[in-house]
Amino acid sequence: MDIRNYAIALPAAAGLAALLLTACSGGASSHPPAATTTSPARDSAASTVSVTAQEDSNWAGYVIGSNPTTTTATTTAGTSFSSVSGSWTQSAADCASGSPSHSAFWVGIGGYTGTHLEQTGTSADCSASGQATYSVWYELVPAAQAPVTMTVQPGDKLSARVAVSGDKVSISISDLTRHVTFSKQLTMSGPTVSSAEWIAEAPSRCESASSQDCHILSLADFGSVTFTGASASAGGKAGSITSGLAPVTALTLEANPGFGRLYATAAQADASPGALSGNGSSFTVSWQRPEIQMPASPVFVTGPLYH
Repeated sequence: MDIRNYAIALPAAAGLAALLLTACSGGASSHPPAATTTSPARDSAASTVSVTAQEDSNWAGYVIGSNPTTTTATTTAGTSFSSVSGSWTQSAADCASGSPSHSAFWVGIGGYTGTHLEQTGTSADCSASGQATYSVWYELVPAAQAPVTMTVQPGDKLSARVAVSGDKVSISISDLTRHVTFSKQLTMSGPTVSSAEWIAEAPSRCESASSQDCHILSLADFGSVTFTGASASAGGKAGSITSGLAPVTALTLEANPGFGRLYATAAQADASPGALSGNGSSFTVSWQRPEIQMPASPVFVTGPLYH
């Protein structure tokens, strides 16, 4: 769910602190304009593609679509995505007793540049007693996640696809290890199709429908997760992240406990994406313990879970 804060990394030579902004799915724009830095995508096959680096409070991974930090009222509508797909191997959560933590891995359309998000994925969560649990779900934001009755365990190979046509959203996720597939077609009013995402996330819990009552949960130690076969379709064309369908953004999850209307419910961790492969279809997101620890008393939040 796109209810997150984010920070833009400014050039060091500017001598400025990072600019922190608040983003909420209920607003006119989920990402207010701000400056960003760009760097060339590494690996030779993608050397001509520029990647915008941006910090986010609960997403880590890659997004293609119009960058909301440079979108204005006069900007053209941009790319409309019809499908997104990708694969990953389910990560194991390294759990310890003390406070619960959560992580999710998914592919989706929308949410980065709009108020709605269509997505499906898996979770690796830790209970307060240190018990790890794994699950499969789909979600059509602004609705909360819907559980999928499918067993998933660490090491399982997953493949997922989301497709949108008009108000029809098709969800498909397969456990290739267990040879099980879940597919469903749903109807959604006004789905957002302006971006495609491959994300590792710290989910949120919301006490009500208002984003002001949402809290980013502590990110579980998932070690790392590698996305492969990342592909999207738009305007009758299909390609990888670096195929030129739309601008590319690399998101690094930087926890900001206590900031603004959202706050961490326990000690936070970070996550960052590695370089894209030569064909732009794979990358790894790694869990990281922040260099500066900000201790806080755990806050146990009830309510639906959002991604």
